[in-house]
Amino acid sequence: MVAMRVAWVTGTSGFVGGALAQRLATASWRVTKGRARYGEVPAPIPAPASVVFHVGGLAGGRRPAADFHAANCALPVALYELAARRGCAGFVFVSSAKVLGEVCPQPAGEDAPRRPLGAYAQSKALAEERLCAAHRRHGLPLAIVRAPLVYGPGARGGFRLLLRCLARGVPLPLANASGVRSVVSVTNLTDALARLAERLPARLPASAPPQDAAVWHVADGEDLSTAQLCQALARHLGRRALLWRLPSPLRAAAKRLLGEGMLTSAFAPFRLDDSALREAFDWRPPQSQEEGLREAAHSFAKASGGAVA
Repeated sequence: MVAMRVAWVTGTSGFVGGALAQRLATASWRVTKGRARYGEVPAPIPAPASVVFHVGGLAGGRRPAADFHAANCALPVALYELAARRGCAGFVFVSSAKVLGEVCPQPAGEDAPRRPLGAYAQSKALAEERLCAAHRRHGLPLAIVRAPLVYGPGARGGFRLLLRCLARGVPLPLANASGVRSVVSVTNLTDALARLAERLPARLPASAPPQDAAVWHVADGEDLSTAQLCQALARHLGRRALLWRLPSPLRAAAKRLLGEGMLTSAFAPFRLDDSALREAFDWRPPQSQEEGLREAAHSFAKASGGAVA
């Protein structure tokens, strides 16, 4: 009889954390929903032999850089050190592909240069550095997972706003948003996280030489442009995407108004290479991108009281 694995998961009230807790529970993990805030004692304390999944964090909003640092860097490092002292089995940290910057014309591997733009991405990049340093001190197995845009039922932020605009027939200036970008469905991301946790290496003995933590990229493997994303979502909503071209002079003005990062993330190419994860764990996304986009659109329509074709 296989012993039940134990997981301690943060961010379970959010989009990815909630989906991860559900995915682990269906795979015979015993899941504890953890609550953690920097400077406070986590509740409950992670049990020995559990795998800690740190999914929670601060993703957006106009906040001071110090808030992002506390939530996205200081907190995960403090949790990792607590997990090491408690004798936990491993630590999985959900980072962001934004640590690589906003533009990746060629598929970027895990060793690509990091060029984080903005307080959010900078806090995630610093967290990766400090977690790796803590790993070399303590030896608790550590997996850092970089995800691009995550979509699926219940997605928030810009993805939900895009669905709302498409459902209402709002014309969008994205017809020439042709830069191909990697994305990942929440189903595929949580499946990859569970697979990584199942195969974390054994904890290093105190006498062993320090090692670097494993960093992994994850994606659907089917890159598409923002314009193509709009067209696919509109089709699954039973609508027609009303897209118009944003002329270069207006694009420059929009960049000044909205910020370089937001505009670049819609128009520029950003591609991840996740072949290392696929080869190391014989992992393949369980959900096709078409299925994932359909599920996200239908879930949004149902929650909004609309109908789809």
